Order: sequence, then C-alpha cells, then structure tokens
Amino acid sequence: MKKLIFLFALIVVTLTATQNSFAQNYKMPVTSIDAKGKITDAKGKHIGWVTSDGIIKDAAGVKIAHVDNAGNAIDAVTGKNLGKASKNGTYLYHVKSGVSDSLTVSIPMNGVCEVKDTSGKTVLLVHENYKQYGACAMHCLQLKNEHKDMKMK
Repeated sequence: MKKLIFLFALIVVTLTATQNSFAQNYKMPVTSIDAKGKITDAKGKHIGWVTSDGIIKDAAGVKIAHVDNAGNAIDAVTGKNLGKASKNGTYLYHVKSGVSDSLTVSIPMNGVCEVKDTSGKTVLLVHENYKQYGACAMHCLQLKNEHKDMKMK
C-alpha cells in the first residue's frame, strides 16, 4: 500500500512539474534589438536595422534616419531633426504639440539594456552595443510602421 501511495504521489508531482514547464513567459513581449543590430517588434517580426555608426534602416534596408556626431536624430528624407540621442542612451524626442518627451535607458544587465518611457513601462530591450541609438531607432521605426509623419519640429 505504501508503494502505491508513493507511486501516486510521484505521478502527481511529475504531471504538475510538466505543466509548469510549459508555462508562458510572464514578461510582456517588447520590441528588441539584438547584438547584430536587428530590430524585431513585440510579435517577433523583423522591422529594421540599426548600425554601430547610427544609421537606422527599415526591414527593406532603406535608410530612414541617422544619428549625427552631435547626437541629433536626422530624418533621411527631409533632413529635419527628430530628437536628441545622448551618450547614455536617453532619447529626447519632439511631439507635434511642441512638448518634448523622452525614453530612458537602464545600465546593461547581462549585455541587455531596458528602454523605458516616462511612465516607467519597458518599451524596448536593446543590446548594449546599440545603447546610444536603440531608443531612437525604435521611435523612428514605429512612426514609419504606423505611417505617421516623422517631421517632429
């Protein structure tokens, strides 16, 4: 009888452990930039590239913006200033009402930085190689994918 109870308990523990191993990721999926500069959205779709010298391209490889030496994000088509990417990765962008908003970047944890909006919500995971350009790239690509005007000033 003891062996039967032990066997039953072992089966219950095994089934419970198996179910928990298939549990979904508790974190909400967010846009990410990997070590090669590939940008994928929250659904895993490739939406663009960012290079180590600050060039931002869409998924087709078309240049949509770049970050100059002063840290200004410049629209590739109009040449207009879209925002300011500082050395620590914080990205200050301009919205149509004339007010500025920002995305802040955390220090690297295991080679990955979190980009958070003003409310503290994580909106992007970026490899530390692209810390300076990551928030800017995400902002530009989201505007392009939503077919919004990138002219901010």
